[in-house]
Amino acid sequence: MHRNFHRQPPRVTPAPRSAVATRNMRASSASRIAPARRSVVVAVEDAPPIQASRPAPSPRVRGAVGEALPIIALIGAFFVVNDIRSWLTAQYWGDEAWVALSVRFPLADLPVTTSSSPIGWSFLLRLVPDIDHLRVVPLGFQLLTVVAAYFFGRAVGRNRAHGILIGLVTGLVVLLLPAQQIRHDLKQYTADAAVAVCLLALAAWTEQSWSRRRLAVVVAVVFAGMLVSHTTAIIAPCVFGGLLFAAAVFSRNWSRTVRTAVAGLAAGGFAAAVYFGVSVRADNDAMHGYWTSYFPTLSSLPEYLVARISNLLPLLGVPGWLLVALLLLGVLTLVRQGRPGTGIAILLVPVVATGLGLAQIYPLLDLRTSHFLLVLTAVVAGIGVAGLADLVAMVVRRGRPVVVSGVICALLLSSYAVANQRWWRFDGDEAGLWRNHSAVTTIGSATRYVATHAGPNDIVVVAGPAWFGFALYSDDPLELVAPISSTVGFTVGMPNRPNVVLPLIDPAGGARSIQRALDEILAKASTRPPGTQVWLIRTYTHPSEPDWRAALAAYQVRSVTSGPEPVVVISRR
Repeated sequence: MHRNFHRQPPRVTPAPRSAVATRNMRASSASRIAPARRSVVVAVEDAPPIQASRPAPSPRVRGAVGEALPIIALIGAFFVVNDIRSWLTAQYWGDEAWVALSVRFPLADLPVTTSSSPIGWSFLLRLVPDIDHLRVVPLGFQLLTVVAAYFFGRAVGRNRAHGILIGLVTGLVVLLLPAQQIRHDLKQYTADAAVAVCLLALAAWTEQSWSRRRLAVVVAVVFAGMLVSHTTAIIAPCVFGGLLFAAAVFSRNWSRTVRTAVAGLAAGGFAAAVYFGVSVRADNDAMHGYWTSYFPTLSSLPEYLVARISNLLPLLGVPGWLLVALLLLGVLTLVRQGRPGTGIAILLVPVVATGLGLAQIYPLLDLRTSHFLLVLTAVVAGIGVAGLADLVAMVVRRGRPVVVSGVICALLLSSYAVANQRWWRFDGDEAGLWRNHSAVTTIGSATRYVATHAGPNDIVVVAGPAWFGFALYSDDPLELVAPISSTVGFTVGMPNRPNVVLPLIDPAGGARSIQRALDEILAKASTRPPGTQVWLIRTYTHPSEPDWRAALAAYQVRSVTSGPEPVVVISRR
């Protein structure tokens, strides 16, 4: 029984079929299967071709593209808004000519020829191969200011999208700022603005994530900035003062406070080394006297500030009341976004600038030397625009907040752009708007015309303010003469051009002093062969021009070239 329990069940063998039954069954099966096979074939033929799937870009690649696109857009807009051709083709006016002239002397003379320009700025000019295109250097720093303003806003945002939005706003405000359109001159003022914005952007970046490495970067930029911008010595103490206050008071992190203090001392040491090693040479009595009207006293300070701010306000492109509101919102936004040190640094900048003006160390609210203050004002106002948009988005509470903020920012920026559209592609001379010296200077054309047409016995008289421009555009060898008592501290001689005369004129003597000098020159010309002419080249934008016009009324004057600064031939009546 045990064996039967494990025995397999018996296999059932089907009954044999007849041949006819087998054929009928196969035919029936074939008829059922055939339609299915045809439908499968049709389905395969109608299906789209199979393609190999492409791998999606990695998050790192998408992030890099997202970060690069706003910067590329700002750079492209820069070349749309600015008239680059007028920058690079305008001739150098008086205060630019001596800067450009420094590149014609050996590198060993750079400590002398750099004069009041930062030595790094003068060195950068030497890297430009064509002396007629030296303005590519201020052009580059102005572009850097726009990009730095973007990174400033980018470092303020609470997240990536918000940061990009604020960065675009600040970058576009700086790009559209009217004050930027008139800073085409060959001086370091665009570098002043670029370094100032960079340092404040680095302050916000440091507060974003504190580290010794980031503090070291700020110190390094201070050192590099001092080589191209004197105003680095104004911004750097404000930046480290703000970071130090934030670390000690807001964060109460004593380790961070000590590190910030050490970094600030290091930056101060570097700045002092550059100033006392190079820059202090340009600090002379003549330069101090030139800026006297921009050194207010404590009693005249309120009246002075009102007058200067009223004069500069049109170059900011917004009404005063709106500007004040946006500045307050900008500082509050910085604090609200966790950047209190940067906000304090911004508040310290006007305090330090005013103190230096009262101490007669640095001109206060001059259009050129305070250009960096105008740009910083625009940057903070841009952050204020973004802060205002955020507040409106909080009140509305519809849709994604960053999208609502973006729409509001776009509307406000569009209004700003339309209100200041006359400044777009400004070529330096717009009737009823502004006139730059470079747009009305033809010293280069005048110099070349006289070199071609003056006879061997002719006398070429060059007025003092036009001397550097005449020497720059002449092809003759130059001789450096230094030191001398002047704002620049040096002059040049032309040993191979004895027919060129630089008359010695007493500035206090006015028209009478000019007439005495011209009488002597005309008397000398009368002793030369018949047909000798006396040519006069001068710059028409200098404050001494009214004296020249009054003096020339006593002579016969014949213009031989056209343009805003024609060359004239003078003779006795």
